[in-house]
Amino acid sequence: MELLRVGVVGCGVISGTHGDALRRLEEEGLARLVGATDAAPGRAEEFVGKYGGKVFGSFEEMIASPDIDSVTLCTPSGLHGPMAAQAARAGKHILSEKPLDVWIDAVDEAIAAAKAAGVTYGGVFQERFSPAARKVKRAVESGAFGEIVLACAETKWYRSQEYYDSGDWRGTWALDAGVFSNQGIHSLDKVQWLAGPVEEVISATLTPGFHRTIEAETLGVATVRFQNGALGTITMTTLAYDGFPERIDVSGTKGSAMLVGDHLAHFTTRDPYEDDFGDLSGGEAPQSNTSKDPAALVGDGHYGNIRDFVLAVREGRSPQVSAEGARHAVNLLNMIYKKARVGPYA
Repeated sequence: MELLRVGVVGCGVISGTHGDALRRLEEEGLARLVGATDAAPGRAEEFVGKYGGKVFGSFEEMIASPDIDSVTLCTPSGLHGPMAAQAARAGKHILSEKPLDVWIDAVDEAIAAAKAAGVTYGGVFQERFSPAARKVKRAVESGAFGEIVLACAETKWYRSQEYYDSGDWRGTWALDAGVFSNQGIHSLDKVQWLAGPVEEVISATLTPGFHRTIEAETLGVATVRFQNGALGTITMTTLAYDGFPERIDVSGTKGSAMLVGDHLAHFTTRDPYEDDFGDLSGGEAPQSNTSKDPAALVGDGHYGNIRDFVLAVREGRSPQVSAEGARHAVNLLNMIYKKARVGPYA
């Protein structure tokens, strides 16, 4: 089978992780980077200078090219949905960085466009691919934890004003929103991936522009009820100097677990439980890096996520992080914003 021919859209910080993954996938005979495009002058040239391929003058030129099978969207969050819909209508497969968009209506429009065009549409939630997260997921699905009764998520990171000033889209309601949408979207995804979809946001208090000159929230707390009746808390900020590792804990009637970043800090079951992951809970949690430095991202999870998407296209199946599955995080995000009456819900 021919290599999947990929174009990278947006050549900011995260694009290098995609470039590294595509380089590995070409060595495996699975995919090939054809080129890149970016609205900022010089960025695409710099990217292809490092990773190869050609510079496309625009997104429209890229998706019109017969040399492109699939695009990866590494643009600001508020552009993901419209770009995904446009690429789908051009017959291209789409892999979107997190989140699929800031607003659920844009996500649903893109999903509908992908279905109508018969193209594969997936998202990037690379934390699902860590051995620790997968071990907890398998334990939950097997019933080893019994009935889940409580699930909590914390993203307490640090981002300076200089970080927000580095792009005029950062912290805006239209293109980025705040900590729940950008830094904390992984927590919104992972807590539901493990405990099931949230049915109700019971309460939510968010503080837009608190200690930072941005439109959207830098601090917030929400309480939620999951579809199975379990309760949960979600706590997020970008003001916690100088950042804690992300934490997800899941409590059940027969077992519980705590993930600290990609580290399994706690795992216990009432009844004997074995799987092929082995014991991952020993040792100290590694020092968090993305909690204070958005560029300090380890690429193994991304590689697994991108590789699965490429295989899904080649095999004609749904990716493990499908657009429908990644939609849950944006839906919960919008539910929280609506409850807190912020942004367009103010």
